[in-house]
Amino acid sequence: MQPDIREVIAYEDDVFVWVFLDQIDRVLRYEAYVIDYDEQGNPGTLKFVIEEGVLDNLTEVEFLWAMLQEYTRTHVYAQIATLESALFFEVESPRALRYFYNSLSAPQLEQIHNYFAFQETALKRRKKAHWARALRALGYDVIDRLK
Repeated sequence: MQPDIREVIAYEDDVFVWVFLDQIDRVLRYEAYVIDYDEQGNPGTLKFVIEEGVLDNLTEVEFLWAMLQEYTRTHVYAQIATLESALFFEVESPRALRYFYNSLSAPQLEQIHNYFAFQETALKRRKKAHWARALRALGYDVIDRLK
């Protein structure tokens, strides 16, 4: 009988976190996922998602809330979507944020990306024990890193 061979996941090398703005729900979401490797052992694509969730409401992140308020005051697409929602008796139109990200300046985008990168690192550190247990429950051996 062959011994049970378990795949190994190196937490620091194989587990990633992605933080992003959900423009429909106006929240910051995250996904923690494990990557796969190709036949040559090079990092590949998404293998599976460990956990997904909501990090914050957009209104709870002060600088993002300020950017959104400026956008809704000045951006023509946001004004049209707000007017459309009033005309059709909708509370809010999901189209109101459709062009929000594209309307941001380079320094604003850099601020958002730096914030997202910080949150990704913090989530990976804070949830390490929880995600490692989940991976073990799925049948993986979890080590800290490959090297």
